[in-house]
Parts: sequence; C-alpha cells; structure tokens
Amino acid sequence: MNFKMFEADVRILDRQSGRKIREKYIEHFVNTEHTNYQQQIQIRHQFIDGYCYLGYLWDFIKNPIVIEENYFETIAERISDIYVFWDIHSCERILIKDYWKFDKEAVLELKYRHLLEGKEFLPEDIYIFDSSLTWTLIKTHEEINGKRYCLKTGKI
Repeated sequence: MNFKMFEADVRILDRQSGRKIREKYIEHFVNTEHTNYQQQIQIRHQFIDGYCYLGYLWDFIKNPIVIEENYFETIAERISDIYVFWDIHSCERILIKDYWKFDKEAVLELKYRHLLEGKEFLPEDIYIFDSSLTWTLIKTHEEINGKRYCLKTGKI
C-alpha cells in the first residue's frame, strides 16, 4: 500500500474534535495522578516546532497488560472503526526524517484493517481505541528481550 491509498482511507479529525477525543482517552486510560505525569505530559515545553510534552502516555496507562505484537493481527476481525493518535513530541527529540506523515497532534479515524495495512505510515508509538473507550491497544518503540513492547487495557 502506498501513502496516498492509506491517506484516502483515513479521516483526520478537526483540531477541536481531536483534542476532545484525546482528552477523553486520557481521562479513561491515563493515570494523571502519577507523580511524574504533570512534568512529563501535562506541562508542555516550547521547542522549535511548537509546544510538546517530554514523556509517553504509555508510561502512565492504568492497569496495563503486556501483549505480543502479533496480538494486533489476531483480533482484527473483532474490531471495526477506531481512533489512533501518537505522543506529541518535538522534531528536536525525534530525529527520524519525515517521521510524521500527519500533523503530530492529529487524531485519525479509520477502519482497523486499514490501520494494519498502513501502519508503516504512522509513528512507532500509537494509541488505538474505539468510541466505547472501554479498551486501548498501544504499540511503543521500545523493545524488551528483543520483542516490541506493546500494551492493552480493557476488554476487546
């Protein structure tokens, strides 16, 4: 799949709707009472490309369960419409050329199968969930014992 094909399957939420969805996600899945949350996420720091946070939301997920990366494919038939977003980091800290194909604060709405087909067009750390806000899947860039560190919480 090429980027144009993937982009055609994606709806980018307007900035206000995206912020609301992101806020709801944080409210449901992120431990905002954690001692490091305020400094790492809530307080944004100025960089050359705008205000960004320093940490990763996945460090503050409530009740995380570590999963294998192949779990994402095994549940594909159970999931339809989803949202996906990523951490708001600066280009000063992410040194990968053309890392963001979409705005770094974007929230996308798409079919789960399209996400699986076009995952190479998204950042390494992504947060996947649906409108029920009862579950989330998280892929990170980290590896533990040679395996990609992935998480879930809630029932899918």
